[in-house]
Amino acid sequence: MIRINPSPYRFNLHRLQHLASPSRSRPPHHLHRQHHHSAPHNRSSSPRPLQPSVALVATTTTATLALALLLSSLSSSSSSSSSPIHNDESRSINAKQPATSDLTQQEKMRQRASLQGVYAWGSNRYNVVAPDAPQITFVKSPRSIPYFDQVALRDIVLEEKHGVAVDANGDVLQWGLGFFDSTCRHPTPIEDIPLGRRREKSFSNEKSPMGPMALQPLPPVHTLKGKNIVKLAATEEKVFALSKDGKVYVFSAIRSLQLPTKPPVWSLNPLSLFGALDPPTIDHEVLTLSASSSLARGEVIADISAGQSHLLALTSRGKALSMPLDASANAFGQLGARKVFLNSPTNSNQAATLVETTFEPRMLQELEDIAEGSSGKAMQPPLPLTEPPSSIRYCTTLREVPALRSVKIAQISAGSEHSLARTCDGRVLGWGRHTHGQVGLGSNLALECVPVPSEIVLSKCFPNSSSDVRCTDIAAGGDNSFFMTTRREAGSGGVTEKIDLLAAGKGQWGTLGNAMWSQVQSQPVRVKTVSGLMEYSEATNKTHPVPVYSLSIGRPGHCALVLDTVEAAGHAAFGRDVMMWGANAAFQLGTGRRSNLAVPQHLKPLPPLTASAGDDQAEQQPQITAVDPQEQEKLREADLNSGALTHMPHNRLQLASKSRADTRLPQTTDDATVRTKKNVLIEETVKAGTVSSVVYWKIHA
Repeated sequence: MIRINPSPYRFNLHRLQHLASPSRSRPPHHLHRQHHHSAPHNRSSSPRPLQPSVALVATTTTATLALALLLSSLSSSSSSSSSPIHNDESRSINAKQPATSDLTQQEKMRQRASLQGVYAWGSNRYNVVAPDAPQITFVKSPRSIPYFDQVALRDIVLEEKHGVAVDANGDVLQWGLGFFDSTCRHPTPIEDIPLGRRREKSFSNEKSPMGPMALQPLPPVHTLKGKNIVKLAATEEKVFALSKDGKVYVFSAIRSLQLPTKPPVWSLNPLSLFGALDPPTIDHEVLTLSASSSLARGEVIADISAGQSHLLALTSRGKALSMPLDASANAFGQLGARKVFLNSPTNSNQAATLVETTFEPRMLQELEDIAEGSSGKAMQPPLPLTEPPSSIRYCTTLREVPALRSVKIAQISAGSEHSLARTCDGRVLGWGRHTHGQVGLGSNLALECVPVPSEIVLSKCFPNSSSDVRCTDIAAGGDNSFFMTTRREAGSGGVTEKIDLLAAGKGQWGTLGNAMWSQVQSQPVRVKTVSGLMEYSEATNKTHPVPVYSLSIGRPGHCALVLDTVEAAGHAAFGRDVMMWGANAAFQLGTGRRSNLAVPQHLKPLPPLTASAGDDQAEQQPQITAVDPQEQEKLREADLNSGALTHMPHNRLQLASKSRADTRLPQTTDDATVRTKKNVLIEETVKAGTVSSVVYWKIHA
């Protein structure tokens, strides 16, 4: 019989479990989670990753004899040392390192932090997720890109036809078949990729290449340098880069259109003779603001977000700006304004001038034609002579959204053809396309577009017992919108705080995460599995809501979410759970299967880094870094004492938290010297792209 007893003969249950099964990997999950409808945590019956004090009472039961024999064998093996042994195998390790399967989850995360790397999966039709293996059409599960081994990045964006990233120095890298060869760009809609019989085969790139460069491994190359870029936003044809000093640069996503290069400009750096020694850069432009949207002293642009044909920007003082990228930029009112400033064509004899014109939403133009008795298709007014929409100089002027001039905005996010904004007091405004309900204004509004910012009342999504509903985060992508909310709910146990994730828009691929496949969802609904999630804290002896740490929405409609777990102070091996769901036609969910998911699901742990360029992930050998056995045992001791290990086996992807490490700078084509950035603050991050996804180490600049 085992009972709680304040006896001096105590032992640690979890340490004993670790001794009994040293080779099993255990999750760094020191808190038990339950949904909002779950029963309260039973501390007397449910297993907890604590170290309870128990004592053996004299008895003749079989359990006692077996336990005594186990303790006796362990004590005899450690008679020469008083320190506890957690894995006898680690004592016998000499030159041979443990296999990957023998490492705990915490050790795998520490190893990834030292190795770093970029893992990508999904559509590789344009050699974006696997530029070293152009013969592969689909990467069905996470696979590392060898070029980025031991490299951390400030930001990365994966479009279907090209990829773009920022290294630790703030320089931009670009790659992809659509970047190197503009002739291979096929105007196939995202929703139809991939549908053809040939493209459904995993090696259709090799059997039916799209161009002369399609089967050539094309590593990333540096393009825009010396601008100290911290964030990226991209479309199929253009790339927008936000610098640390608040400037927004625009340049082409096609290499041939980045020529001719621009001469160096004046710089504050005296080591380069104030810019005279700087190399020429690619062709680019810097975005400006209209006269009516000028910035105050010390105000800079702090964030950018790009849709399919429009760009949103946010200043450091909460001013929301927008800009068109082509003639359809306001077809559904996603700009939030009718007046725009375009650039007239430039030549060697005449400088560019601003041309003010009107972009009417399509619905309003049709209504005007009906009112005037016009028959036939509605026609837009003739546009002035401007730069072509594919040019980076088509429009370079940001303008403040008129309806938001008196509203301080805390966050912006752009979907394909709609826009979202969150205020500092937790309210949400939406405008743009509403054909699938993506603006989230409810079923009472049966319009295809919302031309002006309108408030989304999220309190309607909860019962009357809920109060103080606030939005703390927003995310838009494709034809979907997501809102993370906090609220207080009165119950039998008193008032408790709840955290929910709401979704609206197109759900035909399961993107709403509510186990439904709705085509239109205009009233936001709760995402299953991650909404109302609670965890029990041993530190406070209370249950707390589990927030969403990050959320990324890809096109045409898949989601990558990271749950925020409570971390012990000074213990860096706690991981954050990753959940994926939504569209999966190109294996962008990374599950290895092609079926869409209507409920968030875990991923398997990341495999080792790709052994060499062009290798298939399935053929890799385990990659192990040298670890001192004594140091490994100390780390495992810290994991056990922190409560990170439980007796529950698991096999899921968890991302490592922030830590400082050295990171390698990507090599350039003209210089093979290996350079390193010292003591950089990095964090493992997941991001959804266009029919692709990526896990990388993000640098906090």
